[in-house]
Amino acid sequence: MNADLTRAQRLDAGAHLALGTAAGLGAAFFAVLDTRLGASPWLLAVIAGAPYVGSLLAPVWVRQGQRLGIRTLMVTSLVASAITLALIGLAQGPGVFAFLTLLYFLLYSVDEPLYVALAERIYPERTGSHLGRIAAIFNGSRAVAGLLAGWLFDHWGRLATLLLAAATTVGAALLYVPLPMPASEKSRLVGPWRILREDRMVQRMALFFMVSGTGMVMMLPVLPIVEVRLARLSNGEIGALLAVNGAALLVASWALGMLIERHQHLLPALRLSLAAIVGMALLYAFGRSFLVLLIANVLCGVGGAGIAVVWRLIAIQFPAYRTDELAGLHLLSCGVRGLYAPFLGVALLYLGSVVIPLVTAAALVALGGLLLLPGASDLDILALQQGED
Repeated sequence: MNADLTRAQRLDAGAHLALGTAAGLGAAFFAVLDTRLGASPWLLAVIAGAPYVGSLLAPVWVRQGQRLGIRTLMVTSLVASAITLALIGLAQGPGVFAFLTLLYFLLYSVDEPLYVALAERIYPERTGSHLGRIAAIFNGSRAVAGLLAGWLFDHWGRLATLLLAAATTVGAALLYVPLPMPASEKSRLVGPWRILREDRMVQRMALFFMVSGTGMVMMLPVLPIVEVRLARLSNGEIGALLAVNGAALLVASWALGMLIERHQHLLPALRLSLAAIVGMALLYAFGRSFLVLLIANVLCGVGGAGIAVVWRLIAIQFPAYRTDELAGLHLLSCGVRGLYAPFLGVALLYLGSVVIPLVTAAALVALGGLLLLPGASDLDILALQQGED
């Protein structure tokens, strides 16, 4: 069993190293690339919402993963998304580019709800530190690839760089093929809306994510406009921002995973994450220099890491429902936000400047945190359950 666990850890780490490289070379630059192709703010909203729209299908992927097998579905989706990456490299117009980006994220989104269930089966003990370590590997390789990508896009061109991203995605899929999978009992899945109706704690978390998440998503189409058209950054400078963002994600993911596992409290990490996201939005709203945006990306990395680790641990530790059921519900809510939040950000952009949508987004993130405060004791008790078992 120990040998199987060690082998699974190595394969999982290698797959996330490859996926992080692909993300740094490809998805991290989608909005920037389409901005340079002449995309309107509305097309940038489509690109910003694409990862979230794919999440609408999360409950479907959870059910299909139980029927077809988690590993089979993950490998298939990665190969299909790699093919789409190559097609994005060939796209000439901003509209075609945006459509293919949406298709890419619809295919790639299969992995998100399924990986949480896969991780729970592979790492039944010390799940927090394992999730933090895997996230650190992904974000570290994404940071290095993002730093390199600016140079590659300028010297190799878009097609060659995205073909390299596609190749690393296929490499990740091949690493998952021999992954040892512990057996699990199949059980009847509970629908996401039923979970939401039945559980007060889930309702509180859903409200928090809908309000704060709306703020986070609505700022996404505005960020490349600040970077490319207002700050006038080069591809190399944007690559440096992505590298710093990824480095912050790496350190924060690893550190927060270990700290939460050791102290069994989720709320401090969540509060820190929300404060970092608010700071990032305000710096993008008022900053126009490379240095200010660099600091903003450090805050973005810390905030993103904290939110990702906390919600995955909540899904794993929550006793009443399966991990993949809760992951599916969370991603479904992400998909709903992706349908309206990017377009809300663009609509506010047309009121005058980037300051209006970014300050509004920061206010919504902060408001979501305030709405969560009445449930503070519930979250701490939930976090303590794993430590007492």
